[in-house]
Amino acid sequence: MGNKFFYAIILLGVGGVVWGQEESDLSARIDAVFAEYDAPNVPGCAVGVIHDGTYVHAKGYGSANLEHGIPISPSSVFRIGSVSKQFTAAAIAILASRGELDLDADVRQYLPDLRKYDNQVTIRQMVHHTSGMGEYDLSYEVAPGRSFRFGNEDYWTVSEFYREVLNKPLALAPGERFVYSNIAYFLLSQVVEKVSGKTLREFTKQEIFGPLEMQATFFNDNIDGIVPNRADGYLPLKDGSFEIFMTNLDWVGDGGVYTSLNDFIKWDQAFMTNQVPGGAEVQRLMETPDPLTEDTMESYFLDEGAGYGYGLEIGKYKGHRIHFHTGSWVGFRAAYARFAEADYSAVVMCNRSDVASGSDKRRELLDVVVAEFSNE
Repeated sequence: MGNKFFYAIILLGVGGVVWGQEESDLSARIDAVFAEYDAPNVPGCAVGVIHDGTYVHAKGYGSANLEHGIPISPSSVFRIGSVSKQFTAAAIAILASRGELDLDADVRQYLPDLRKYDNQVTIRQMVHHTSGMGEYDLSYEVAPGRSFRFGNEDYWTVSEFYREVLNKPLALAPGERFVYSNIAYFLLSQVVEKVSGKTLREFTKQEIFGPLEMQATFFNDNIDGIVPNRADGYLPLKDGSFEIFMTNLDWVGDGGVYTSLNDFIKWDQAFMTNQVPGGAEVQRLMETPDPLTEDTMESYFLDEGAGYGYGLEIGKYKGHRIHFHTGSWVGFRAAYARFAEADYSAVVMCNRSDVASGSDKRRELLDVVVAEFSNE
């Protein structure tokens, strides 16, 4: 890089990850992006930039908990929304690589109680969002006269929601085009459970998070459980104050992973060093976009060659090859960008719902990082 780095070795957080804390122009530019969150009376973000296997920037901005004034740090644990999808997809890839699951089988082979669609829907199509399955319907009725909404008032159990989507018709024919579907990824969690005999939380702990020693990372299928170092999610109000904005939903697959900067670098480096749990075939599957998605997918971030792999958007950002995903759920926003060819990555986890309002700070972070490393 154009800058010379000075490293101070710091031991941080639960499970302790050691990294070099960069004192450079890069950190100053990132600080400027998140400056309005860098105060104890507002929620904010944990921001990490990884290069050559270590964090060259890892810092919290704002508070993880406004009631107790707990600052965000690299050990703060955030819900990461749809960034979770890559872990669901990895579970599917692991089962497929072992021959325990047929990617081209009809999903009803594993979930026979699903409605019989007019056309076969395959596991592979569900992974790539080409299954024709639609999105969540906010008109669900949880009781006579009482509608369902996502957020502080949602109280459905996993089995209740599963029963609701069992009979939901397809939005379009399978294999027609890319249509993002959270329902498909929720159903993939049920496929993992049927095939492995373990919940997605149990399976990923055994096969992914455990082997990578990601001790603070898990699919939260029990929202009442205790989560050490958890950051609360917040909704900004018009008067400048905040309300807690969390979820009471236990279902996972489409989202539901809690993790920290301390842990996430281990997932990133598994890809960078070709040591993905499950082996080379799992990594190959995850990093290969479906050709149909390259023709029909429109990405909010990627500017060319966008396609969808296994829980990852794959294409280019300002001309640079990227593996990428964002996450948005109640009071949380997240993004992960891996520039594998140049060996750098960026991850941001936020506990406020307005991160993408006006100028998206996730995009601003990418711009800063790309500018820094493209000058190497």
